[in-house]
Amino acid sequence: MKKQSENSDAPKFDAEGYQVGMEDLNGEALPDLAKLEFRPFAHGGARKNAGRKLSGRKPILLRLSPSVINSLRSKARATHKTISEVAEEKLGVE
Repeated sequence: MKKQSENSDAPKFDAEGYQVGMEDLNGEALPDLAKLEFRPFAHGGARKNAGRKLSGRKPILLRLSPSVINSLRSKARATHKTISEVAEEKLGVE
């Protein structure tokens, strides 16, 4: 079990919930924020032309009976096509 330090005052917080009156952290002095230089990260984030390419298709939600779903899935597996391609063929849309 850890020993309690002699200076075990409860931390004090301001109205916004930030701790105030901190002069050190684990015995190390806190840096002077006015002297620090902040730079944005040079890595990560979105990159130009990253992500999936647009296919021109739009998503849609359908509620189908389990037998129709099973039929579409089995036809798609047998013909090595996507369910969307099989559904478009069944609808007669190209």
